[in-house]
Amino acid sequence: MLSWNIHFGWVKAHIGIEGNEEADRLAKKAAQEDDQNIAYNRIPVTTVATEINKKVITQWQGQWESTEKGEACRSFFPVLEHRLKMKIPVTPEFTAIVTGHGKTRSYLHRFKIVENPSCTCNVGQQTPDHLIYECKHLQAQRSSLIKHMIRGGDWPPAHDELVTTYLTAFTRFIKSIDFQKLQ
Repeated sequence: MLSWNIHFGWVKAHIGIEGNEEADRLAKKAAQEDDQNIAYNRIPVTTVATEINKKVITQWQGQWESTEKGEACRSFFPVLEHRLKMKIPVTPEFTAIVTGHGKTRSYLHRFKIVENPSCTCNVGQQTPDHLIYECKHLQAQRSSLIKHMIRGGDWPPAHDELVTTYLTAFTRFIKSIDFQKLQ
């Protein structure tokens, strides 16, 4: 049985090293030949899939920015590529806040499910923005959200900042909302 000892080290130049001289000679010969057999001429499937995915996301982003619908959701998630990388909680409450659909009195009033869109705190209409930034009933939860904002961010933060920078605290805030009690 042969025993090999292999040592790796940095070589300053090819000059005088037999293996390096041979590699250099073969590389020059291959570069000058017209009749080259290409040993590998295919693009990996993963590269193609990545490029297609980038193109689709770019097209989707264009549609996302130009549509007249989904303005509330777009304010929380302006860049789709960022949203696709996030692990967000998919709950009815979270969805209601970031889409503006469901749970709030202003939304339920649109469909004549409740008579009045006003919040029970009597400060304004019960919209997602009202609940996040103004509702007197949620002052303690809002204070906790502000307290948990990392590095003392400015209040009020933009919608997209709530989900990109403060997602954990924002999710906790949303979970703390008792929508039944606010009806």
